[in-house]
Amino acid sequence: MDSYETMVLIRVLEQELQRLCDIGEGADLHFNRGQEAIAVGVCAVLRPTDYVVAHHRTIAHAVAKGVPLEALVGEVLGLPSGLSKGRAGEMHLSHPASRFMFSFQLVGTCVPVAAGLAWAVKNYKKTDDIVVVFHGDAATANGQWHEGVNLAAVQRVPLLLICENNGLAGNVRPEHYLPTKRVLDRMKGYGYTGGLVDGNQVDKVRQYAAAAAEIVRDQQRPFMVECRTTRLSKHKQGQGDMRKPAELAELALKDPLLLEERRLGLSQEMVGIIRVRAEKRVQAAVNAARGAVHD
Repeated sequence: MDSYETMVLIRVLEQELQRLCDIGEGADLHFNRGQEAIAVGVCAVLRPTDYVVAHHRTIAHAVAKGVPLEALVGEVLGLPSGLSKGRAGEMHLSHPASRFMFSFQLVGTCVPVAAGLAWAVKNYKKTDDIVVVFHGDAATANGQWHEGVNLAAVQRVPLLLICENNGLAGNVRPEHYLPTKRVLDRMKGYGYTGGLVDGNQVDKVRQYAAAAAEIVRDQQRPFMVECRTTRLSKHKQGQGDMRKPAELAELALKDPLLLEERRLGLSQEMVGIIRVRAEKRVQAAVNAARGAVHD
């Protein structure tokens, strides 16, 4: 139930942020609608001391790793109450106290930084904590991804790569950036592989991520989990979605919230109660973030 409630919280938060974008209070945000199960499922099995690095579509990861809601909202709205006093924005989030270390604007750049962090954890901190880096499937077409994975493989660092494979680079389809059948196939060139999981089912993500995290922790080496998922939102503000309504309607049947409601056997009454609870938390965070400007 905790995972479901966290997914609902993320969904409600992003819906409120979308509303604020529509009235001019939000900026160029990237939302996770349809992909929440990945961030929630993975972060649910991490230790509080494990580190997370993420890409630009990162609100879900920040919430799932425990970044304070008020400060997160303040940052993405550009307010002084934000994590970096509103100066960094959504694509450069950081909250070291939660071990949510960085998010990155440029596609693929999160991977070499995460590899460096994993090297430091192993060789400088000398703990058995791991570093998890979230990235998209299209990031594997960028040189930075390959540089990072090469370093991680050569140095044998505790890096868990989580690929959120939604089959899109903005509005571009995989045939234009992915020559292999699976993202996992790219890992073979570096002497490592991983596993494939349905990224829309939070229980499956959680189970597989738990096993993968232990491989990385025990063997001190990289490992990838390719999570097949469906982005139900547009790529970002100001960019339309080229997919047809019929395609989006079909994809919506794989909504991770809907799948988890069915798995848990939740009544519509309970779904409503959980949503109202999330709405109250989000509104309190928004009000607090705004109010802090005047303190």
